[in-house]
Amino acid sequence: ALVKNGGAGKTIACATCHGEGLKGLGDVPRIAGVHPIYVVRQLFNFQAGANSSSAGALMKQVVKNLTEDDMLAIAAYTASLEP
Repeated sequence: ALVKNGGAGKTIACATCHGEGLKGLGDVPRIAGVHPIYVVRQLFNFQAGANSSSAGALMKQVVKNLTEDDMLAIAAYTASLEP
């Protein structure tokens, strides 16, 4: 639910920026099939403000309400998708 529709307002649907099938869209990277440890680390770093890029600033808003369990669920789901 978090990936597909934002989990009832907790975040936004990932495909909004990452494209159909989460295969990337323009400068926004693919997250389908990416190793779950990498995804969790990136989500945590975005939330903590450890990524100072312009994309990091955008993602900080997207992940601000996610729990660690939410991040793990997102990573498990996206890793299960075909790249």
